[in-house]
Amino acid sequence: MKKKLWGLIALLSLFMMLFASFGNSSSTQAASKTETIKIGYMGSVNSVGLAAIAKQAGYYEKQGLKVKLVEFADGPSVIAAMKSGSIDIGEIGPGAHTQVAQGNAKIVMFDGLSTSDKIIANKKSGISSIKDLKGKKVAVVVGTTSQVILDAALKKAGMTESDVKVVSMSVNSIVNAMVSGKIDAAATWAPGTTKIKEKLGKNAVTLATDNDFTDSMPFTCSWIVTPSYAKKHKATILKFDKAMLQAMNYRESGGKNAAKWIAKQLGFSESDVKKQITSTEKIYTSKQLVKLINNGNLLQYYTKQQKNFIKLGILKDTGKLETAKDYVMTDMIKKAAAAIE
Repeated sequence: MKKKLWGLIALLSLFMMLFASFGNSSSTQAASKTETIKIGYMGSVNSVGLAAIAKQAGYYEKQGLKVKLVEFADGPSVIAAMKSGSIDIGEIGPGAHTQVAQGNAKIVMFDGLSTSDKIIANKKSGISSIKDLKGKKVAVVVGTTSQVILDAALKKAGMTESDVKVVSMSVNSIVNAMVSGKIDAAATWAPGTTKIKEKLGKNAVTLATDNDFTDSMPFTCSWIVTPSYAKKHKATILKFDKAMLQAMNYRESGGKNAAKWIAKQLGFSESDVKKQITSTEKIYTSKQLVKLINNGNLLQYYTKQQKNFIKLGILKDTGKLETAKDYVMTDMIKKAAAAIE
């Protein structure tokens, strides 16, 4: 009788252990289905656009990603945050790609070509052309597209930064400085450019835009990760790319909720966002992006950009710079595109 009793107890214990093991396994599997990542962006429509759409449309969630969006002032700040580990993935504008060439980041997704940047002067300062900037105070956000477009415009006019008084400022300070007259001109991007024009009215003079240099100097915008993250988290990057490509297709097709979702993330008016979606960036579909990869044009955009950085003196050719082929994860993008077709 005792043997039967002990046998029954042993059997019950075994069942309990198996049940507990099954329960823990199920919990672990459920937890592993959702991965939390932090994504950095700059406070502009073309920077956060894809991420805001992917989040609100549920594209991240469908890939098992729980996303927290974190705003930064500029691209270099995004890269610094990635290096510190406070974010996993970030969006950068053209200027910060100098860091990519130096091996500090890998590009996991092409966003588009920026058409957002402008050099705007105050007519009251006696400025009507780039040459009139000689000896004037011009604000830039150092290490960003802001400095790139200024240098490109000056070079075209036969000038350099030494011909003007370059004032290093944060992107958030430039608008007030222009309106108050503390500076004569500024190189910056939307929404700052829009605000300057609104405040200065007829005294705002646009001297140059990145559209002036599209053929010779593509202003690429990209989503990046650190090299170590790229090596350790390929599965996560693939999920991210799938969600972003779906958002890309939605945005390019004029998805009815795109402006609303972006406006919600930035705290902008929906009407302003609608104007900026197509006016601040040349956008693509996933199929168009794959075509750019296959015909070699995508890597050519990045190669041209890097060569121009060197010509402008923004990037020093040490002989150890990475090439576009090294830092653009084209195979991952194509794999993600094939998965969503």
